[in-house]
Parts: sequence; C-alpha cells; structure tokens
Amino acid sequence: MKHLELDGKVSLNKLVDLDPPDRAPADGDIVAAVVDVETTGLNHLRDEVIQIAIRPFFVNATTGEVSGLKKTIVAMQQPSSPLPKIITDITGFTDDDLEGHTIDWSRISQILGRCQFIIAHNAAFDRKWIDTALRKNNCPVPENAIWGCSMSQVDWTPVVRCSKALEVICAWHGFYYDSHNAVADVNATLHILRKNEYMKELFENAQASDYHVFASNSLREENTILKQGRYRWNPELTCWWKATNNQKEAERECLWLKENLSKVEPQYFEIEASHRFSE
Repeated sequence: MKHLELDGKVSLNKLVDLDPPDRAPADGDIVAAVVDVETTGLNHLRDEVIQIAIRPFFVNATTGEVSGLKKTIVAMQQPSSPLPKIITDITGFTDDDLEGHTIDWSRISQILGRCQFIIAHNAAFDRKWIDTALRKNNCPVPENAIWGCSMSQVDWTPVVRCSKALEVICAWHGFYYDSHNAVADVNATLHILRKNEYMKELFENAQASDYHVFASNSLREENTILKQGRYRWNPELTCWWKATNNQKEAERECLWLKENLSKVEPQYFEIEASHRFSE
C-alpha cells in the first residue's frame, strides 16, 4: 500500500459516484453490464435473491474504454421467511426494508438480454443465482452473452496478493465503499475496472475459451493427490476435474496426471466463453 501513502499515512477516499466517460458511445461499442446480487444464503436452489443491481454501460470490447454509463437498475425482494441474522449483519437489510418488494424477473431478463457482456465480481456465484431465478420465474435466460469475472479474470497480484475480495482490491487502489449492498458493489466493480486497462484484460480473458481437465478412472486411494493438485469432485460425472485457462495448460495438467497417478486416463474439453460459469 506504499503507493497510497501521503506524509506517511495511507489515504483512502469514499466512492460516491462514477466519473462520466471521456467520450460518447461510438460505432463498434457494445452494451455490457455489471451485476450483483444479495441473497438469503449460499444455496442458489434453496435460498432467495433479496436484491439485484445492474449497471449497464457502453464499452469498446477491444480497448476496454467505457464510453457511456446508464443509471443503475435496482430491485429488491421480500423473502418467503424472515432474514437470518447473519444476512442482516452482512447486508444491513432488515425484514422491514424488504417488505412488499418484488423483483420483476421478466424486466431483468430483458435488460440482460440486450447485453453482450455481463460482469460480476465472482461470476460463478452471481450467474447461478440469476439464471436459477429466471428459470423459476419462466423468463428467458440470456444465452449469447459472455460472462466476465472481475475476481478471477484480472490479475490483481501486482497490486495486492492477500485477497481478491472486492473491498480489499478497492482499498489497495485508494478508495472504499458501502460493501455488501448490490448498488454499491456494481459501482465499485465498474470503477475499479476502468483503471489501468483492467477492463481490457477482463474482456480478453472472458472471450477466450476455458478447458476442463478430467481425471478419468483415477483410483480412490489417490484422491489426496488430486486434492493437492486442486482438482474438484463432480458427483454427477463421478470424476475429479479442474478448470484451466487455455489448451496448453490443459495439456500440462494431463501430463501431470499421468506422471502422478497410476491408472488415470486424462481427458480435456473446450468450454466456450458463453457457457462459462453456468451450471
């Protein structure tokens, strides 16, 4: 944090609003949006969304330059049961705050359906919640939009190594905000991505395919080795797997599996960008 020091003290400013873009939208700019949800728990199949915020904007997908900002769209939902205390502690919402509110998921579907990119800080979390809620409410799920993750698809390590939490990343860039409120979260995400060509990096990584490596026919007694290699168990496929960023990484993982496991038959498959972070 030395780059933030002034007279031996660290200076942090509160993010109040976003600076206007330097130019108006031009030919070739696309529509994107930053999204965030607050929920009653961690299980997207059982728990409920209580707040969603969407900040649409225009951007050049090649340079990452933001050329137009739209107003934040926010909606809240009264849950079917009282909020757990831990959720009130985290979000600041009470049952009274949410009483009588309903999210219009058809409107959410229409807004996201116009976007070519949808960005979230931890997109693997937000996409599951949004897609599940849209399906439960019989609303179309955007299928062609590419989801980008500002947490995993930007290399933050040159600035901060201790955490990829949005609050920490923002603090190390000199500002803070009212975290765990979806409106503040989307503004903070968009604000940080407009710095240092982070948006360009995000778009480049988001448009590239992922590759999933599967440790087929691995032995149960070798599970510890797979865990150490950061493989995850897929109960539906009954197989250990790991996500990689490109084909070369996938090939290296297959070689590692052959070198460290006795009877494994490694396989890898390309995951198109539009399918990333979906179930």
